[in-house]
Amino acid sequence: MPKSVFTATTGLLLAGGILLAGPGVAAADDGSDSPEKGCAALSSDDSANVYTDDDKKAAKDLNGRLSDDMAGHMDGHRASCARGVVETAKERGLDEKAASIAMATVIVETHLENLTGGDRDSVGLYQQRDHYGSAESRLDVAWATDAFFDELENVYPNESWNDASIGVVAQDVQRSAYPDRYGYQADDAKVIVDYFW
Repeated sequence: MPKSVFTATTGLLLAGGILLAGPGVAAADDGSDSPEKGCAALSSDDSANVYTDDDKKAAKDLNGRLSDDMAGHMDGHRASCARGVVETAKERGLDEKAASIAMATVIVETHLENLTGGDRDSVGLYQQRDHYGSAESRLDVAWATDAFFDELENVYPNESWNDASIGVVAQDVQRSAYPDRYGYQADDAKVIVDYFW
């Protein structure tokens, strides 16, 4: 069993690398019926975090299929965020690989949590910095995903991302100080994208 760690500086509870609780982090969904909201930004007001029955079913189904960081950690909120990423890719006319690149990125950056804070001025699923746009925009899953795809197409024009691995492309878009992390999540990213596609 992974060791849980509470970080005093941020007030976050981590277990096996997964953010479980802390300021601005909702507890896992309790299984009660709620109206749709879809990938709401996590705040101290848990009433803002509302999931559909389909999101809860997807989380349950995916928990049995995933093998890395997200295995056993999907909940209604995370499923609604994953669905939003996939829907944005489809609406933009992109393929499943592009969606998988985005999904691997959000798994690494936030474990599919739409966070209102992060490192320095980073917020949202992708932990996008201020230069991307307003905090409100970066907390909107469709807007943030479109911004990610804008950068993807800038770095890899003419769908040239298809000639590189998911992990390499995600790193080239995000420019992380930890370049190897994205590749480890590629398989689970593909499973999640396939589920919602």
